[in-house]
Amino acid sequence: MERQDNRQRARHAKRMKRYRQRKILVLILAVLVVAVAGFAILYQAKQSPIKLNGDAEMTISLNGVYDEPGATAKIDGKDYSKKIKIDSDLDTTKAGKYTVKYSVKGYTAKRTITVTGEMDPVLELTGASKITVKLGESFDEPGYKATDKKGNDITKDVKVSYDDLNKAGNRKLAYTVEDSKGNKTRVFRNVTVEPNTSYQTPGLPICMYHYVYDENDPPEDLNKRFGNYISAQALEAELNWLNSEDYYYPTWKEVREYIDGKLKLPDKSIVLCFDDGAKSFLDHGIPVLEKCKVPATCFMITSSNGEEKIAQYQSDYVYYESHSHNMHRPGGNIGHGGIFPAISHEEGMADLKKSIEICGSGDAFAYPYGDYNDSSVAMVKEAGFLCAVTTQPGKAKPGDNPLLLPRVRMSLGQSLEAFQKKVQP
Repeated sequence: MERQDNRQRARHAKRMKRYRQRKILVLILAVLVVAVAGFAILYQAKQSPIKLNGDAEMTISLNGVYDEPGATAKIDGKDYSKKIKIDSDLDTTKAGKYTVKYSVKGYTAKRTITVTGEMDPVLELTGASKITVKLGESFDEPGYKATDKKGNDITKDVKVSYDDLNKAGNRKLAYTVEDSKGNKTRVFRNVTVEPNTSYQTPGLPICMYHYVYDENDPPEDLNKRFGNYISAQALEAELNWLNSEDYYYPTWKEVREYIDGKLKLPDKSIVLCFDDGAKSFLDHGIPVLEKCKVPATCFMITSSNGEEKIAQYQSDYVYYESHSHNMHRPGGNIGHGGIFPAISHEEGMADLKKSIEICGSGDAFAYPYGDYNDSSVAMVKEAGFLCAVTTQPGKAKPGDNPLLLPRVRMSLGQSLEAFQKKVQP
């Protein structure tokens, strides 16, 4: 019996020994796995495909201009440089150390920027740090002074971004100076630009065209609608001239801001409109706009196959806006007898909403036949249009009613010189 117990104890001891050995082996393997994984992570970090352009550690002076050198990245043979995301806490107005982080596809790289406690060169502003000015009025510069590290006066080299004052709101004027060694300093002045509708401006021509035809294949109704036609060849000459003069083509949102005194447009600005959405414009006018790369608005009568036309004649240079859905018809007793001034509020609002839905935009509206009354204007406002145009002659100016803007009529037979005289400042 005792001998049997001894054999059992011996077998148990062997089993425990083998168990401890397996446990130790498992522990060793686990340590090896963790170690290998750790080495792999470190190796991957060291082998990050993101390569910094320029130095990984940079130093700039207080208020210095940091020109981002960027980075490149190739992963599995593909160039991901343009997809690199850059995040930074850099604040050049405060001395300290900052980090610029680059990341793409799970990889990262970092650049350290040290901002020193002194400016080089030195750029100091005089006068108030906060100034208020009205849009369109001249800005009286309070002054500034700049010196390089040797104390030489380089004030004449300071460049200021006064263009920021062409829009109402809180702006920051940037003052920048560069010394002979290429060191740049930039400081800012806070300026509040208040809306203003009383400054001098030549006005904005909103041009009214209708139909476009090819001189080599004139339409049968050319003489009947003589005043509303223009040849594609004449239109191209006008657009080429506008481009040669560097005209600016504002959006309707910018037109509204201009009218409200919140935006100062370049004196050479113009808006081109083609009423009705006739096939003649779609077939002959759009190709000219695309050739000259000039944007224009087509005021579409959407009940006249508007949905199909808009789908077929999509263009980067044509914006479709409302000329009503089905109110371009007689039935009223104002002006040319259009029905809009006589229509009920319910029917008028339904018509406007339908046209906005088809056009895909409600930025601008053209009154059918140019006819309107207080009720019409109220409906246009309720529908949410930013601007609305009439057939009244003239250029639009700040302070005008944005829902009753005048236009400059274009007609067949006008010379290029006549066109220039109508639209130029």
